[in-house]
Amino acid sequence: MVKITKLKEEEAGIFRKLLLKIFIESFSYYPLRAQKFNKRYWSVGRLTQYSHKKIILLLLAREASLPVGLLIGKYYSSGKSSILWLGVLITHRGKGIGAKLVKHWEEWAKAKGVHTFRTSTADFQNEKFYSKLGFTKSPGFEMDDWGMKKMVFIKKEYHG
Repeated sequence: MVKITKLKEEEAGIFRKLLLKIFIESFSYYPLRAQKFNKRYWSVGRLTQYSHKKIILLLLAREASLPVGLLIGKYYSSGKSSILWLGVLITHRGKGIGAKLVKHWEEWAKAKGVHTFRTSTADFQNEKFYSKLGFTKSPGFEMDDWGMKKMVFIKKEYHG
């Protein structure tokens, strides 16, 4: 059984190690400078700081006690929220872990009054995943900092 929890400050090292492992597993086609950037940017100190911010959500998925997936979400005061990072270990994909992480993020964001959810991905296999969760692919692409094409997905929910 998978358990999703909000990151605790003392788990920042575990979260970082998992994030870097997923990045190397899943994004080997990215330039080496992207891997180096992620190692520097997602430091234990930064993750610890983020674990205290009300506009950032850090989720950790565990199967038994093993960390197997994560999500970094951000809330914007304009009623929008974005997934900045979502990943599941290759050995644990296809078990619904990513979907559970997204659902937890959506619940967190809805509690803040969010009505527009956004994410982007360079992995073209993810189109089916996001479509199943109610996201719509935006036309065209955006380019990330590494020159990679990314698909953008939006989900809007209107309340009232």
